[in-house]
Amino acid sequence: MKIIFVCSGNTGRSPMAQFVMKKLVNDAGLSDKISVSSAASKPANGEILHQGIATKLRMEEIPFDGHISRTFTPEDYAANDLIVCMDAGNVEQVKAIVGGDPEGKIQMLLDKDIPWDKAGFNTTFNDIMRGCTALLAKIAR
Repeated sequence: MKIIFVCSGNTGRSPMAQFVMKKLVNDAGLSDKISVSSAASKPANGEILHQGIATKLRMEEIPFDGHISRTFTPEDYAANDLIVCMDAGNVEQVKAIVGGDPEGKIQMLLDKDIPWDKAGFNTTFNDIMRGCTALLAKIAR
């Protein structure tokens, strides 16, 4: 199973979801069955992880590497089993890149938009953790 998380710029919410999900997958012993990545629904210019997101991940003891932002492509659609978006706008942007969702792979992480909570990113993290935990439980069955 290949999962790609998508947000607008691929410097905050989607890489946070990527690293949270990687930790959950590793902790569940499923790293050989589930791979996780992330991308941007808008043009990304190879930017690094947002400093506030990096700080929050460190506080939560979630490992992350030297993330560089990149733009979602039609090839990403073909290569992944699930495309998990952080908000409704990302869903529409990904569909525009791909020309729809012919295989029904695109979904939102939660049934609401994941906020960009610059005040410590607690709400962002809590929503992403809740969504990733539920997603792993669903796909690990």
